[in-house]
Amino acid sequence: MIYVASDLHGCLEDWLLLLDKIHFGENDTMFVLGDCVDFGPDPIGLLHDLMGRPNVFPVLGNHELRFARCAHRIPAHATMETLPELLDEEGKALLADWLSNGGQTTLRQYLALDEEGREAILDYIGEMTLYEEAEADGVEFVLTHAGLDHFDPERELEDYAPTDFLLATPTPGTEYFADRTVIVGHVPTFRLEGGKPGKILDDGAIIYIDCGAAHPQDGGSVGCLRLDDLSEFYI
Repeated sequence: MIYVASDLHGCLEDWLLLLDKIHFGENDTMFVLGDCVDFGPDPIGLLHDLMGRPNVFPVLGNHELRFARCAHRIPAHATMETLPELLDEEGKALLADWLSNGGQTTLRQYLALDEEGREAILDYIGEMTLYEEAEADGVEFVLTHAGLDHFDPERELEDYAPTDFLLATPTPGTEYFADRTVIVGHVPTFRLEGGKPGKILDDGAIIYIDCGAAHPQDGGSVGCLRLDDLSEFYI
């Protein structure tokens, strides 16, 4: 079976409950459409779990990009207390932007790692793809974190800029391809027209699967879609 989840935001416990609920096994495939880090209680623990699963394929999200851009500037001897004084002005600006977008726990857990552990995390993020393609039950899917900004039906996927996959904001009614279904995360479905808190939204052309795991106060959940039959699962 082929599954897709997105925007887990450090919710390791819910992720593990989801895998148990769908009976995820070694013959299954899971795509995770970015934003595994920030906001939630255990972002580094979640990344470590994903890293140990060869049949789980992560797609880069804007939160991973923000994390990596800042983390590459952090000296090996930095601590939470000393970090600000060790960064140049640009580094301080990147850090402030990251922390204002939910990065506190990710940063604290990252700094608790030794140098080898930090390198392993950044290498894993560096290997994340910008999009994936899948086929199930005769239907072709394009999987991206946020959609396709500056969309052109004549343009090949590999010709888009990274930010086109990370910062797009399609709304219900948007259609990209006539012959392929696009699945995206990035914007919680409760913020979309016709969306419901904690539920996947399928408008026929795009399927929105950020169910708001980072927003439990708004009824958010971890959602998962099985592509073989479009069954939905929630934690």
